[in-house]
Amino acid sequence: MNERPERELDEMQERSEKLEGEIDDAREDWERKKGDSSVPGAAGDPDRAEKGPRPETSYPSKGDEDDL
Repeated sequence: MNERPERELDEMQERSEKLEGEIDDAREDWERKKGDSSVPGAAGDPDRAEKGPRPETSYPSKGDEDDL
């Protein structure tokens, strides 16, 4: 009975280490891509990218739907 929790803990630790490695790989890949101007969205104005796309300024309200 005591082996099961220990085995589960070992499996969780292995998955955690694997996930940590995948995160590190993704971070390294992103850093490499940010320096490559041929990668869409990776290079350019980082301040603008942080803000995201501009929202639309005029949406029809429910009252305007009758006019369509």
